[in-house]
Amino acid sequence: MFRRDEEATPEEGVEGAAEERRGPIQIDRDAPRPATILRVAGELEERGGRILELFKEIESPLGRVVLPIYLRQDDRDFFVEVETGPWDDRKSDEAVDRAAILRSSEHAGAGLEILSGYPVPPEVEFYFGTSPAALLQLDLARLTPDRPEVCAGLFRDVGSYRWGVDLDYDPEYLPLVEELLIAALEGDEAQDAPPLSQGLVAGLGCFLGETIRRNVSPPGLWRPSEAWGEGPVVEIGDFVLDPVGKARAFLEHGPEESLAFYTRYVLEQWEEGGTPRDAQA
Repeated sequence: MFRRDEEATPEEGVEGAAEERRGPIQIDRDAPRPATILRVAGELEERGGRILELFKEIESPLGRVVLPIYLRQDDRDFFVEVETGPWDDRKSDEAVDRAAILRSSEHAGAGLEILSGYPVPPEVEFYFGTSPAALLQLDLARLTPDRPEVCAGLFRDVGSYRWGVDLDYDPEYLPLVEELLIAALEGDEAQDAPPLSQGLVAGLGCFLGETIRRNVSPPGLWRPSEAWGEGPVVEIGDFVLDPVGKARAFLEHGPEESLAFYTRYVLEQWEEGGTPRDAQA
């Protein structure tokens, strides 16, 4: 990370020092963070970077965050996060939130790196990357199913933007959504099983529920979560559906839990006046 040009020929007598500068920057565990940030900034400059700003404030529709090092190297902008202490769930969530804010800001195309004294949790490394799966989930990071119609709309907007299609609540779009999601999740070569964020599960589930709800007559209704479900349920006549739970099943197990097949089956049963046997699945 942030290495000097590997093809450069070191001057005689400084080969060992040059090799040391090419290696990873070491972060002392539990060291004072402000002093560590200043040291790291100095080392990055020694490696050819140009510090543009320290403690850069970033604003986006998702909020505001301060990232400690903003630099340019090899004609590209980078942000560098520095962490000296041990990781816990709260710190991991905060790091992912910072990544989400950056990716929705005017600096979305910048590189984002993290230097840590302790091993970085895999989910943090994933969301600091730029794979299609990471970027999609960062766009959905703040989604919750509390307002399912709004959640569905945001998923539709994000999917339309990321995939270059104009998604709608027509069941015919669901096979395409499945295909694009599988391609994004399986295309992340860095991880065999990328993390699944609550925002992705909620967004996909609400999009599925809204698609079903709008394609019955009279339209179905969103109801608060049931004890057996994962989120708000869709009520259609005398039975209810758990679309958020179905979305999680698809994201975890793939085509065998097809959203398109599930929706087609529910709508066919509704048109025939029957009740799907797996309505609560």
